[in-house]
This record gives sequence, C-alpha cells and structure tokens, in this order.
Amino acid sequence: MYPMYNVMLVDDEPIVKVALRTMIPWEELGYMICATASDGVEALTLVEKFNPHIIITDLKMPNMDGLQLIKELNNRGFAGKILVASNHGEYELVREALVLGAVDYMLKISMKTADLIQLLEKSTQLIQEQLQSRQQLETQSQLLQHNLKSVKNAILKDYFTDPYYDINQLEQQNSVTLSFSETSCYLFYITFVQNSTSPSKRKNHLSASFIENIILDILETVDQFEIIQLESNALLLLISSDTLDNQQMIRTDFIHRVIQLIKMYISITPTIVYSQPIRGYAEAKVMLERSKESLEIQFYNEITIIDPEIVHLNDTLDFENVHEFSTNLIQAWKRSGVEAVHQATQNFLETCRSKRIKPAEAKKFIVNCLHYLPLCDAHIIVEDPKLLKTYIENIANSKRSAEILTQMELLFQLFSHQKQQIVTTHNRDVKQTIDYINANYQKKLTLSLIAKQVNLSENYLSRIFKEEIGQSIIHYINTVKMEKAAELILKGNPYVKEISTQIGIHDQFYFTRLFKKHFGVNPSEYKDYVQATLGSGN
Repeated sequence: MYPMYNVMLVDDEPIVKVALRTMIPWEELGYMICATASDGVEALTLVEKFNPHIIITDLKMPNMDGLQLIKELNNRGFAGKILVASNHGEYELVREALVLGAVDYMLKISMKTADLIQLLEKSTQLIQEQLQSRQQLETQSQLLQHNLKSVKNAILKDYFTDPYYDINQLEQQNSVTLSFSETSCYLFYITFVQNSTSPSKRKNHLSASFIENIILDILETVDQFEIIQLESNALLLLISSDTLDNQQMIRTDFIHRVIQLIKMYISITPTIVYSQPIRGYAEAKVMLERSKESLEIQFYNEITIIDPEIVHLNDTLDFENVHEFSTNLIQAWKRSGVEAVHQATQNFLETCRSKRIKPAEAKKFIVNCLHYLPLCDAHIIVEDPKLLKTYIENIANSKRSAEILTQMELLFQLFSHQKQQIVTTHNRDVKQTIDYINANYQKKLTLSLIAKQVNLSENYLSRIFKEEIGQSIIHYINTVKMEKAAELILKGNPYVKEISTQIGIHDQFYFTRLFKKHFGVNPSEYKDYVQATLGSGN
C-alpha cells in the first residue's frame, strides 16, 4: 500500500485552486489536498497545523508572495518540497524560487495533467530519498557546520596560497584532521572570470557551501571531500578517488553536471581544471599551480573543462619577426583598411594557438609591433596619441584573443596616412602653393583664397602652376581631395556624406561625381573594387 502525501495549494485566484483540484484524481494517485490558502501568511498558519509534504504555491500574491513564503519556510526548517506555479514573463522570480530550494515550476496557462503528475512524482521521489538518507545528511550537516570546518578551511587556504607554507608546517597542525594526507584523491580547480565591464553591479560569488550542496546533490554518497575557498571566484575541490570510482562516475561527467547546476542557479559558466589521481597535499599543491597555468589556454579558446596533462604552452615565438609583421600590417591597412588588419591579426593569433604560444608572448609581440609601426612608415599620423596608448595597454592586459582583435580595429582607426602628391618643382611659389593645399585640403579652397595666402595674383599663380605641374590648381585640389577620400573609405568609413564633409565638399552628390570621374567607380563601390583588383593580381 502506497503512502498518502499531503498537498497544500497556495494561490490568491480561486479558479486556479479549483483547476488544480479537478485536474487529476488526487487520492487514486496517493495524494490528498489537506488545505488551501490565498497568501503566504495564511499558508504558514496551515503548514503548522497540517504539516504538508508538498506545497504548490503561486509566486505573486498579496500580503506575502511566493518567494517570501519559501524564504520563511526555509527559516522554519520546512522539510517538505515546494513547487511553484507561474505566469509567462516571471522567469526571474522562478529562477530565484529555484535558488531558494523549489523543486520545479509549472506555467499556469499551459498546465497539463501529465506535467502535474510528473512534478508530484518528482517531489515524492525526493521526499523518499530524503527520508532514506536523513540520518546520514543530518550527520554530515553537523560535521560541516562544526566550528572546526572554518578553521580547517583557513589552514588549507594558507597552505595552498602561500608559496612559503610547506608540507611539513601543514602536517604539524594538530587542531584539525586532514583528509588527504595519504588518501588518493582527484583535484578540481573551479573558477570563472568576473566580467568587470558588465552593466550589472551584482558580483557573482562561488561559495564553498554552494559547491558543497551541488556535490551532495550529484553524488549518492561522499566518502571524503574538502572544498577550499581560494578567492571569491575560485575554489579548490579535493574528492577521494573512491567516491567517484565506486559510483562509476567518470570525472568529465561529474564536471559537466557541476557546470550545469552552477549555470542553472547563478547564471555563470565556470571553468573546471581536473587532475589525474594524486596522493597527499604536497602533490595537490603542485597540481594546483599547474592547473592555474593551464588556464592560459583560455586566451585562445573558451574552454570550460581543462586537463592540464595535455596543456603545454611554449614561451618562444620564433615563426614571425617584428619588422616583417609590422610592415605587412601597414601594407594591409593601406590597401584594405581595418578589416585587413583584423584578418592579419586573427591569422597571427590562430598560428599562436596552433603552436600553443604562451599568451604573454603573443601579446608582447603585438605590442612591440605597434611601437615599431612608425619606423615602418614615416607618413603614419596618429590622431589621438593618448588614446593610442590606452589601446596598446588594453592589448597588453587582454584576457582573450578576441579582445585584441577589437582593440586592433579601434587602434588603426586612429591612424591616417599622409599621402603627398608626387610633384617636381623648383619654383618656390608653386611649392608653397602645393604645401598649403596639402595641409588644408579639408577646407573649401578657391583660387582667390590660395592666391591671397601666397601673395600672388590669381592670373599669375594660375599660369605658373599650370606650367610647372601640368594641371590646373582646381584639378590638383580635386586630386588631393579624392585621394584622401579613398583613404577614408579603405579605413572602413562607409558613409559618403561624412567622407565628403571631411574633405571639404559639402555636396555629397557633387563629391560622388568627382570621385567616379577620378577613379571610375562610385565611392560605395570603391573598396570592393580595390579588393577585387588586388585579388586578381592587377
């Protein structure tokens, strides 16, 4: 004969309680609705009277909502299971309810008989398991809450984080019992990168107690394990080899389950480094340092599970040299703009990844190249040197290769190339005119304005310029402006109106006509035209 489980319904909508009452044959399935309540306050009173095994509660209610009810039940040591009923759009409330200990949830609008029965069976299964292992869990809880736990954690934290704290000092500690002095165990280094640029002010925290609860949720029994809080975002887990081996649980399966639960409860994806079987704290300390070093591989790939035995990084970058790479980078930028810089940098980083170059060496090489660029081309102009320095520092401090690609694009957008018209003249007045045009091409230049600047009459200036250069001043001005416009397009600026304004032509339609006359294609077609020409070898 199956046991009867008492169920309490808590909802401020009578129609919901009626629907739940009539949805399934409760007593035939081994359940009895012992009480109903309209809010959390009323429910707490009835809980003391009827002691239900399962509570199905709404999240939004007057006086005391579902979350407040769950918190208060937790405070009172409620031993039953809680299911929550929610409406569409209450995802954050549901998540918080699950974090607080709710078994699962159901959507009111799409509630089905089979789903309700499945959730009830899930709850009763948990209750049965809880009853069967209550004595063991109570013993474990008393042990975990004992004052010696915090003392032990502090001692082990000092040992694993202080390079001068050796194994002899640790073994002389008589105030605590160390579990793995001789016992074979697996080491798991659990960490995540805190995103400092996140708009949310909330900082995620991997607490030792949180990981303990996850492990106890995954494993049927735990022979021996220790969790040491190394930092707010990093923990060290030592768990006896027998615990996993006896339960025939593969380490990677165990890790996947830990990651899954962490993501579900606090919405972060940790990285877990794991070891082969080790024995003793001396081996564990060495393995911890290797685990930290192996995290460098994440610079190239977002890896969540790492075996340090297969991560070996090289500290010599010998397949490229600064001069050649810097020169190629400048040439690529001059031909095709920042997109070419992005591709060249990406190819370099991909080679570093395949050759397993230490990230520090890859970043150092790129920074050296950036400092070398002015030596490659004397005509490079930096529009904002202070911002350039910031981008270089960001590259040096980057945690991921993708960050470098972003910073390189921003950095090269600060560059311009001073392309002077190639002319030969010995006439001082003409040379002065050319220098003025090249320095002021972004303005609206007229023959009258230029003649005034060089202290010559318009007719005389026009005549000697044509004789010396072979083209009129207006034609030369337009040539300079079109060449500057082409540079802006190749650097990635797609807006015709913005480009025409920057070179001193405020009529974009007139600019387009001049550009097409000069290059044979419209401004919007120029970049593809150049790339196609380069690609064909012309």
